[in-house]
Amino acid sequence: MKLEIIYKKHLSLLTSIAYRMLGSLADAEDIVQEVFLEVQQLDTDHVYNMKAYLVKSVTNRCINFLKSARKRREVYVGPWLPEPQITLSEQNPMELVVKDEAISYAFLVMLNQLNAVERAVFILREVLDYSYSEIAQALDKTEENCRKIYSRIKKKLHQDVPVPSSNMEKEDALIQSFILASKTGNFDNFVSMLTDDAILTMDGGGKVRGALRPIISRHRILALFKGIVPRGYFEGNLLPVHINNQKGILLMRNDQPTLVICFGWDLQQEHIKRIFIISNPDKLKHIQV
Repeated sequence: MKLEIIYKKHLSLLTSIAYRMLGSLADAEDIVQEVFLEVQQLDTDHVYNMKAYLVKSVTNRCINFLKSARKRREVYVGPWLPEPQITLSEQNPMELVVKDEAISYAFLVMLNQLNAVERAVFILREVLDYSYSEIAQALDKTEENCRKIYSRIKKKLHQDVPVPSSNMEKEDALIQSFILASKTGNFDNFVSMLTDDAILTMDGGGKVRGALRPIISRHRILALFKGIVPRGYFEGNLLPVHINNQKGILLMRNDQPTLVICFGWDLQQEHIKRIFIISNPDKLKHIQV
């Protein structure tokens, strides 16, 4: 099979796996390109299952990348958050390379609780619905080992797996409430949509000022917003966008993406449990508006 055909056929799947593993679209694209460069050197006629070969190659490269990146993330200034995947509201989210309505930004953040191998097992099993046999083949492990890893993951995550919101009206109300609050400085209505123990995490990467630790509780989040709004933190054009196929907000300032705001709902999809603000310019430079 010609490389061009192989590339077109499997590009979306492989990029999706790598992005979910790494939390960075740029790194995901690099990994996938490396794998296809490797395939160029192969006699593909002797590869029995090209899809399985490519998935295995990408997954294991991602595991190695994460292991080497661990030390870099340990010295990262403030919390590390994944790179958001942005689509403007008027665009079609299905045009993205990375497509899966079940994968929210909060889901990507949750994956950071897992080590590299656990992340691979969870993505292949929970997201792509791979059998334990297929997972074992991809990771060079036994089926029994993969089952044990998956069981360990479930215990580690408990009930933390985010549920994508299915209530578009509630999502719209949340977005509009935040945009209005950023203009007036009155966040009372917005904060009423949060759980009592809501958590706000900001990622400026040491390049943009932000809280160096998560802000816990709706009252502290309200206090933070009241403190930063007068300083012009949200000054600019706040746009409703799709972030990993859920609704969020993009702040444009001087025609440049300045920060992204994502939300994670509680299990009942009634209130917001997590807020993520990404302002590290390295994680926004891929956004095209």
